[in-house]
Amino acid sequence: CENGIYMYEYVDVGGVKQYIQIRGRDRKNPLLLFVHGGPGGSMAGLSHVMFGTWEDNFTVVHWDQRNTCKTYLANKDRAKEIAKTGTVEDYIKDIDEIIGYLHTVYEFDKIILMGFSWGTVIASEYAKAHPENVSIYIGVGQLINYVEGFEVVCNQLLERAILSNNKKDIAKINKILESLPENGYATDELLKQVQVYIKLGSKYITKNTRAFPTKEFFQSPLLDKASRKTWFKHDTKMFEGTFKTMCEYDFRDNMNFSVPVVFITGEEDTSCPHSMLQEIIDSVEAPKKELHILSKAGHTCFWDNPEDFLSILKGCACEKI
Repeated sequence: CENGIYMYEYVDVGGVKQYIQIRGRDRKNPLLLFVHGGPGGSMAGLSHVMFGTWEDNFTVVHWDQRNTCKTYLANKDRAKEIAKTGTVEDYIKDIDEIIGYLHTVYEFDKIILMGFSWGTVIASEYAKAHPENVSIYIGVGQLINYVEGFEVVCNQLLERAILSNNKKDIAKINKILESLPENGYATDELLKQVQVYIKLGSKYITKNTRAFPTKEFFQSPLLDKASRKTWFKHDTKMFEGTFKTMCEYDFRDNMNFSVPVVFITGEEDTSCPHSMLQEIIDSVEAPKKELHILSKAGHTCFWDNPEDFLSILKGCACEKI
């Protein structure tokens, strides 16, 4: 597109060579920074599939965080060292430097900051710390407390498994609960149990969600073979510091924002249950705030119900809620 921007850069951020992707069809559109989940859950390689319609209305920035996908590949020799980092302060500095870099390639005043899942931890904290750089904070699948979220959904799964008299599933759910971290450190066993948890969630709760776009993933022009392989690496040691940050975090410790906030979540979200957000929404302090629970949508609600999601997103950006 003549007025568009399509940039794929490696930038020194926090002393680490980090991958930044900028895509949009019109430079006059608002700038939106998408902070991915995981940890390690880059979505830049699927931006043309999952976020293509966004690019008509926004310039969308994706960033591969520390030890994630293309950033990991660019720093493999330092991966173990980088794994020890990952405090909230580390990520706030990263986001600040990324926004500073974006000012050198794009004309904007403030940025729309969107966090997804784990990304809501660092994006929300950045919005609180640097409201001067953020026009609006959007939390998608807002993480309140990692362990409590699992417990809430496991109890829902347990109720359904008991009603179904499925003793095998009851045993699996109890094993998941036993694997939850108590000391702030995630283990490979936890990641193994998370996969079981996802399957049980699909069986009992997430019945209206869309399948992962496998074909598009393997054919993505934005990913090479090495980048695709990183998606299937499940090594908690590569995110030791980040997992500790996530496991110890509690959104309820500080719910005071100086910028408008919007929370968007799926009614079938089993990773960050909306019931926890509904319980505290009245206590969130912000100039303006909204909570949207999308029907027929799970954790990746922007993929499951893209039309409603984009409608909310466009409304937020145009009206600053």
